[in-house]
Amino acid sequence: MKTPSRLKAQSVSNLVASLLIPVQHKSLLVPNIVVAELVSLQTITPQPNAPSWALGAILWRGEQVPVMSFEIASGQVHGRDSADARLAVINAVSGQSRFKYFAILVQGIPRMIKLTEGDVREDEQVIVGQGEKMAVVTQLGKAVIPDLDYLETLLGKL
Repeated sequence: MKTPSRLKAQSVSNLVASLLIPVQHKSLLVPNIVVAELVSLQTITPQPNAPSWALGAILWRGEQVPVMSFEIASGQVHGRDSADARLAVINAVSGQSRFKYFAILVQGIPRMIKLTEGDVREDEQVIVGQGEKMAVVTQLGKAVIPDLDYLETLLGKL
């Protein structure tokens, strides 16, 4: 039989620190390690002949970082930004583009959530769009797990 302290240590190791990132009309659920930094909304320099989802680029830590609208990249409409709009700088890891980072325009402050596998269940009532892997329900409500590989593939076209 396991001792209580051992049970506690085991359950803590199964926790995944995650973020619920508000975009328009939904929240994105990502592991905390995916987000390099949350920065204030700043001037986004438009890029000529860019697709509609590519809002432009920012200078972040000495690098040009493309900024995208998750909504447009997912085939939805990007409405008016909230007064709390920010940029979530995301670590690009798939190798689908030349960028090490990209930013998503978000509509508020992400919320930290610690989850185990049992804390997340698929929301089978929701049909996911392109750019979305799965709709889920957590203890803090509904969210969408973004398809980061798809988003990075789009960036590869810039």
